[in-house]
Amino acid sequence: MGRNVIDIYPDELEEFLLKSREDNFLLLDVRQPTEYAQSHIPGAHLIPLPEIESRLHEIDPDTNLVLYCRTGGRSAVAGTLIEDATPRAGFTYNLVGGITGWQGQKLKDIPHLELFPRDMPLSQTLYRAMNMEKGAWIFYSDLAREYKGSFLGDMAEEIGIMEEKHARTIFAYWKKHTTALVTESFETLFERLEGRVIEGGLPISVWVARLGSNPQDRKLRLLELACEIEYYSYDLYRGLAKRDEALGAAETYLALAEQEKAHIRIISKALDKIFKA
Repeated sequence: MGRNVIDIYPDELEEFLLKSREDNFLLLDVRQPTEYAQSHIPGAHLIPLPEIESRLHEIDPDTNLVLYCRTGGRSAVAGTLIEDATPRAGFTYNLVGGITGWQGQKLKDIPHLELFPRDMPLSQTLYRAMNMEKGAWIFYSDLAREYKGSFLGDMAEEIGIMEEKHARTIFAYWKKHTTALVTESFETLFERLEGRVIEGGLPISVWVARLGSNPQDRKLRLLELACEIEYYSYDLYRGLAKRDEALGAAETYLALAEQEKAHIRIISKALDKIFKA
C-alpha cells in the first residue's frame, strides 16, 4: 500500500511553486479536457482521472507531484491510485479546494466527508463504517431514482447494492468485537442507521439538494461527491487493514478497499460519458 496523499492548501501551493524548480515537480490537472480548456493553473499538465492508471508512464516517480481538480475530490482519488500503483521517491500532494479554492472562490457549498480518527476503538470504528455505508447507500439510492433509466442511474443502482453488502460484512465483524450484547439482525440495524457521513452531521440528501438545478453541472457535482464517498471509504478500509492485521481482519478490509477502488473506476467512466454526451 502506498503512502498517504498529502493535503496542500492554495496559499501553501503558491509558496511551493515559487520556491520549487520547474524540473522538481509536476502540476497535474485531473479534470476533463473541456474543463481544462476553460481554465487551468498555468503550467499544469492534463491527465483526466479516467486515464490515470493507463498513463502512469507519463509521471516520473522521482518528481514531486501536485494534483488538482475542481474541488479536490477527484484529485484525491487520482493521488491514491498513483501512490498504490507505483513506488515513488517524490511526494504526492492534493490541492484542497481544487482550482475553485485556488481562484479564491468560497468553498462553503462544497461537501467534505468527516474523517475517521485512527485512535478510535475498533467497535466504534466498525459501527461508524456501517453508518458510512448506509449513507453511501442512501446517496446512490437517491441518485438511482433521479436518473432512472440512464447510465448514471444504472451505475448508482449497481454501487448501492454493493454498499449494502459491504455494511453486512462489517456488521459481522462489529458483532464479533463489540462488548455490547447484539440481539438485532443486520436488516434491523441497517434500517435504523441514519447514514450521516457528511461533516457537520447533515445527511447526504441535504447536500444533494444544494448541488444546483443545472442538469450538466449537477451531474458533475454528484459524481464529484461520489468520488469523495468512495475515496474516504477506500482510505478507511486501508487504514483498518493496517491497524487490525493482528485480529485477522486485514484480508476482508483489503477486499473491501479494492471494491471501493473498483467503484471509483466506474465513476471515472461516468465522468467521461457526461462530458462526451
